[in-house]
Amino acid sequence: MKHLLYFILALLPFFGTSQEKTTAIKVSARAVHMDRTPTFKATLSLSPVFSSYVADGMDLEQLKSHFRKALETKGIAWEELKETPYEFGFETMGYDKDGAVYEFTTTSVEKMRAFLGIKSLGLQRLNAIALFEIDEAEAKTLYQSAMQDARSKAAAIAKTLDKELDDVLIAEDTQYVGKQVETTIYYDRPVGEFIYSLLVTFSTK
Repeated sequence: MKHLLYFILALLPFFGTSQEKTTAIKVSARAVHMDRTPTFKATLSLSPVFSSYVADGMDLEQLKSHFRKALETKGIAWEELKETPYEFGFETMGYDKDGAVYEFTTTSVEKMRAFLGIKSLGLQRLNAIALFEIDEAEAKTLYQSAMQDARSKAAAIAKTLDKELDDVLIAEDTQYVGKQVETTIYYDRPVGEFIYSLLVTFSTK
């Protein structure tokens, strides 16, 4: 029994050395999904609160009249807007003047561009987004692409450390990829773009 104990004690330094040499590599990976048929949605508010000094004294109904004319000039009918599209509207913004919240939805890039270009007294743009769906097959492609990107980055790091990449230890999904995805419309990004991120930790050998 003593011989067995001495043998185990003799091996402990080797176990410790092996553990010290184990290196984990954590990388941030990404994959891009491009949707060709997004739905565009923009929300804005209309109120004397946001009017310039030129419009001082104008009430909400006068501002609505100006806004309606501006819409028609862009080829957008008043009926295409939803006023207070949800349960609550302008009152949630906490101002001491009357106002209204409007939502415009379209699948046309041209019509959304026209809507976003409308200038009228008292307008404040609240958001402009693109909505689209990612089905199971598209989600799987995203996961695979992100994992390939992760493995490629980790392999390059391992090589500089004179290591060989081994198994995945942890994969952290940092984003929810559901059926419906919402992205903000930016001037410097293509519409319908969704960037999926993944954190992956690899072991080495």
